[in-house]
Amino acid sequence: MSRKKGPALYELISGNKPLHKPKLTQSSVPANDEDVNLDHNVLTPGSSIRISIGSIGVIVAVCIALIVISYTMGFRRGSDIAREDYGKRLFEEVTEIQSNDLVEVLLTPSPALTPPTNTNAEGTGSSWGPIMSDPRISGNNYFTLIQTTKDGAVQLATFCREKGLETYAISGNNTRLYRVIALPGSANRNDADAADVRSNIYAIGQQWSKTNEGRGSDLKDAYQSLYKK
Repeated sequence: MSRKKGPALYELISGNKPLHKPKLTQSSVPANDEDVNLDHNVLTPGSSIRISIGSIGVIVAVCIALIVISYTMGFRRGSDIAREDYGKRLFEEVTEIQSNDLVEVLLTPSPALTPPTNTNAEGTGSSWGPIMSDPRISGNNYFTLIQTTKDGAVQLATFCREKGLETYAISGNNTRLYRVIALPGSANRNDADAADVRSNIYAIGQQWSKTNEGRGSDLKDAYQSLYKK
């Protein structure tokens, strides 16, 4: 049996396949200089930028400094505004108070003028001398209320003067101690003047003791002595 001459089956199959053109890859296409420079200079999506840690620290420090400067300037400005506003309000209040006081003074009727009384600066009597002076007259008897320190004598003498008893604080024989004496003196130890002075001393002594919560003398130990120069 004879075989037909012709192309083999595999040749027919290979002959029917379409011819495919070779694909051009990116590596096979030559890139010119402009494309190369463009890829290096333009940021494309997905590309990353590398920054050192030192640069990040500098940027953070600059941002913090700007924030601090802005806060400080704003705080000072706010303080100046608040101080100015407070000064205005205070000035307005003072002006209003002064105006009200002036109106009250103008509307208040002035009291009737009375002649000044001739009183001593250190006592209630116009003829009394300074509290540290010694007006005693030789030959008269005077009551000595107490003998104590200078401050204590001045305090008691001032208290007695406020109660109407003429008293003085004078230095005793011991220069560190002072005596409180009462006037008027009397030539006779038992006359009416001496009795009145004694009564006043006892009455004031009770008040003095109450003022000092019972720790002060009630002046019951007051005694008379003859003064001689």
